Amino acid sequence: MKKSALLKGCARHWWGLPMLLSLLLLPLASSLSFRLWIPGGYVYLIYLPLAMMIAMLMVFDWAALPGIFAALCLHYFQRYTGVQAMMIISIFMTTLVLCWWGYRSQEKSRWCISFGNLYQVSERLFWLAFAMPTLFIILNQLVMLSDILPEENSIFVPDSSSMHALLNYQSTLLAALALVPLCYFSIRIFCNPRFLFILIFRCKRQFSPTVTLREWLIWMALLIASLMMLTQLISTPDNLVATEYGVPILLPLMLWAALRFGYIFTTLCWGMLLLVLYQFHKFFISSAIEPHGLAIISANLLAFTLTILLMSDICTRQRRLLAKAREMAMTDPVIGLPNLRALTRDLVASSESALCFLRIPDLDRLSRTYGLQLRIQYKRSLAVHLQPCLLAGEDIYQLPGFDLVLRLNTAAHQSRIEGIEVRLKDYHLSWDGLPIHPDVGISYCTITAPVVHLYELLGEMSAMAEMSLRSGHAENMQRPQSVPVQRQITGKLEILHDIQQALLRGGFRLMTQRIRGVRGNDYHEILLEMVTVQGERIKPSQFMPVVREFGLTWEVDRLMLDQALEFIHFHRETFPGIRLAVNFFAATLCRPQFVEEIASRLNENDIEAWQLIIAVEESAILSDHSWGYRTIAQLRHIGCRVAIDDFGNGYSSYARLKMIQADILKIDGSFIQNMQNNSLDYQIIQSICAMARLKRMQVVAEGVDTEEMAVELRKLGVDYLQGRIAGLPVSLNDLASTEAEARSGVRL
Repeated sequence: MKKSALLKGCARHWWGLPMLLSLLLLPLASSLSFRLWIPGGYVYLIYLPLAMMIAMLMVFDWAALPGIFAALCLHYFQRYTGVQAMMIISIFMTTLVLCWWGYRSQEKSRWCISFGNLYQVSERLFWLAFAMPTLFIILNQLVMLSDILPEENSIFVPDSSSMHALLNYQSTLLAALALVPLCYFSIRIFCNPRFLFILIFRCKRQFSPTVTLREWLIWMALLIASLMMLTQLISTPDNLVATEYGVPILLPLMLWAALRFGYIFTTLCWGMLLLVLYQFHKFFISSAIEPHGLAIISANLLAFTLTILLMSDICTRQRRLLAKAREMAMTDPVIGLPNLRALTRDLVASSESALCFLRIPDLDRLSRTYGLQLRIQYKRSLAVHLQPCLLAGEDIYQLPGFDLVLRLNTAAHQSRIEGIEVRLKDYHLSWDGLPIHPDVGISYCTITAPVVHLYELLGEMSAMAEMSLRSGHAENMQRPQSVPVQRQITGKLEILHDIQQALLRGGFRLMTQRIRGVRGNDYHEILLEMVTVQGERIKPSQFMPVVREFGLTWEVDRLMLDQALEFIHFHRETFPGIRLAVNFFAATLCRPQFVEEIASRLNENDIEAWQLIIAVEESAILSDHSWGYRTIAQLRHIGCRVAIDDFGNGYSSYARLKMIQADILKIDGSFIQNMQNNSLDYQIIQSICAMARLKRMQVVAEGVDTEEMAVELRKLGVDYLQGRIAGLPVSLNDLASTEAEARSGVRL
């Protein structure tokens, strides 16, 4: 324990590890710096000591300065006179203190250093990569004016605009830009060898998710081949690739790394690449090269370095932001729970899971009373309440509306779901001092990956949870008793698929049935029939509820309307005054532009408005001051007639009959069929006819099959008869031939 404490003290205090590393690394950095003789003195093409000092400050902060001072004294007092050495050391220390103070004044904590963060780039580029080399060269040039430092065979020159000064400035800039990360991570690994594994992990984390080992090996092979070409081949006038002209070959490879391999890996590779290139400079830099050529090489490498660093930084940041956005997309932003995307991801990751579906329909009513915030708060608090029932790796997922779903491990899941059911019954939410305890329906099942039809499965579980509300206990979808309900849901989904296919391939067929007027003014009602891909005919009573439930009402209504108007348009000579009644869903009348669309289609087909009868089922949507009520008034205003279909069934009442403003009233066939045997049905029909006459509405009787029924209905004042007595439904395309046969018969 004492030894460990002593080592920590040495690493923390200036007289310990900072002093030792400074004395070891600064001479090493000086030996690795590349110095070249040109007429008039020496110049550096890359100057490592300044980069090493910056890295020491980034690791040890101000504690690195005494060690740097000692290393400078040990190095320069052996090579220069005392005054000259003190002057050079003063230049170094002044530069380091001023620029590090400026950097630390903006970056308050030295531990915020993280290579690859764009929000630190501006401060680091200015203070460490620009200000420090610039101030260092400026102070050197100012000192040269005092004639203290030697001029002959030296790197110091009095002329600040000379090529010597430019090359020295470029060498310090290049080292500060490209080699500080390499020096920094080397020091960190020396201080703590375990940091090497952390560094490898960080590099892997910054790699693009699509990078493969094969791609990385290909890149590495190309890089080694390019490096061997530059450092091992002999440069000749005929082989320019092995000269300084071959250096730009490295740029595409490093840009590849910047785009794919992340900031840390790219900067470390580029720093080591520069070190290797300058250690073997004799192979690709000719000894007879002009100073201007050296300046161009250094300028190119500076531009390459800045481009590579910024490109790798931007790409790494974009990948990080994209990963963060994808992770945030897995959470509902309002409820704060994982959403359906997260459930899909977790089901893929787990070979077998148990799903527990929670349905809380009362939340809809409660949120209309107390506000939407109640639904949000209830789901949040319910998830917290159920959290103790979950094991590691399990979670609660938010579904749209008022549903939640739990993903559990399959081990003993039935007993655990029973515990969840008990815990749900004990839960209530206190809202404005009132206990909120809505009923919760529960259904569950086990599934194995891959889950192909998750949405359909959740729909089935929702239906089973509805049954749970009635039964009072959790419903297992995999019990034999649950099979009929699942078959019903599966059948509904199959019909939905058939409807979608029929809309795409024209699988809907329009049928027409004559509605015979007692005074001879007949018209026809358009009926719809669906034919599946297998050729099976499906009745409207089977697929119309599915159309209504899944919101395909306008698609179906638009198809019927367009084909009906097209028939009138192309058969105007055969049927000059034909009238067609097209059945619409009540929801279609609530479309804001519905009347304008009807008028536009009538004008396009050159059809009079009275030839189109809009038939709609009686619904609550058609109540007074509703969208449907206003739409009916607008349709009648443009000249269309409106018929209320199946009156007496569903929402119908005398109060609604009083409010309805329509032209035609169709009595439901269930009353007509029993009128001769049931006096109550007869009286209902009689009263409806009387009310309709008072409102100046014409009456249509559905389901008239016999002549006796027709006679009775005429006596009650019915204006139109529909049923077998008037004619069976036929295809709209066969209407012409059917009409010819009907005209040759005997009218009733």
